[in-house]
Amino acid sequence: MRHEQENLDACLKCSVCNTACPVYRVMPQYPGPKYLGPELERMRREGIPTDTRYVEYCLGCHGCDVACPNQVAVSEMIAEAKATHHKQPIEALRDWWFARPALLGRLLTIVPSVSNLVLSLKPVRLLMAVMMRINAKRVFPAYRNPDLKSKTEPKADAQHLIFFPGCSIRYNTPDLGRDVIRLLELNGYSVEVAETDCCGVPALANGDIEYARSRARLNLDVLSRYLRAGAKVVTTCSSCGHMLKSGFGGVLENEPDKAEALRMLAENTRDVGELLSEQSDAGKLNTNFAETPLKLAYHAPCHLRSQGIGRPWYHLLGQIPGVSITDLDAGCCGMSGTYGFKEEKYGISMAIGSTLFKRIAETAPQMVTTECATCRMQIEHGTTLTTIHPVEVMLKAYDRH
Repeated sequence: MRHEQENLDACLKCSVCNTACPVYRVMPQYPGPKYLGPELERMRREGIPTDTRYVEYCLGCHGCDVACPNQVAVSEMIAEAKATHHKQPIEALRDWWFARPALLGRLLTIVPSVSNLVLSLKPVRLLMAVMMRINAKRVFPAYRNPDLKSKTEPKADAQHLIFFPGCSIRYNTPDLGRDVIRLLELNGYSVEVAETDCCGVPALANGDIEYARSRARLNLDVLSRYLRAGAKVVTTCSSCGHMLKSGFGGVLENEPDKAEALRMLAENTRDVGELLSEQSDAGKLNTNFAETPLKLAYHAPCHLRSQGIGRPWYHLLGQIPGVSITDLDAGCCGMSGTYGFKEEKYGISMAIGSTLFKRIAETAPQMVTTECATCRMQIEHGTTLTTIHPVEVMLKAYDRH
């Protein structure tokens, strides 16, 4: 990964990363990203034993990276340390599965109705709490037949887009994937669904860098063929977008033959909201919206902020007549993918999210909207408010017209 010696020595020990860390704010004993990243990395390079369980409590939100004035890759240092941390057998087994959402999705969608029934049973959730330390209060998302397919053939007069749907859309919400395709078609694009695998964020988050690296190689090989033909890649999940734009979290950094393909992927990947914002700035956005009376609150996910693209969906939805939208600007939701499912992290997850929950209550919206699937799960868990993807809001405004 990308913390060469020059990057490591750029750490000034200023503690700005600590002030940006959501875990540091709510967990007094957590030593913070400065200590777990650059400070311990110096010791790790000298072969000094530094295994500490606290690396497991890093959210992987990249807030430390964004805040660092010298662009030190703090979160990547912690991710590498996670990969060498010794876990208890129960936690190791749980995290192995959590690192592989695409494998889980393929298994649980063989007969999804049975999978959903079993996962919804309280005795099953209690058993998982005992056997795998998965918090019994968490409810797994429903699984659907993975039937998301391309709807349109490439057209000579339309830019061809390759849709990287991610595991959540592919196995849990394929209808949202179809909405994405429709929305892009309404704005003059032709769309093809990429036959890709998991982006690798869950693998990095659960300490399995080698699996993340294998997913990166697979996805890069598939996407490169489209990129060489002049296509752009679009994502709806901010975590997938972050991974594709960051060269898969730096896991292929030591493979020079991949450098050009990684550069092309980073330069030609867009979040759907980012792409439509570019279209809006060029005066080409389809603004054939109907009046849509709706009071919304918008939450910007951590992995969107790490991309440095602002809040494209907040500005896009504000163009719809009748939509009133508030930017919550309340920091991390605390879910961080599988983090909030883990028994030992559930309380931390909810404590981090409490600021966001309070802000939502103060705003009193009809609905909340955010790009991230697990942010939506956390908000619904903490507030009971319906939380949807911004694509659904915009498509509703077109359909009402």
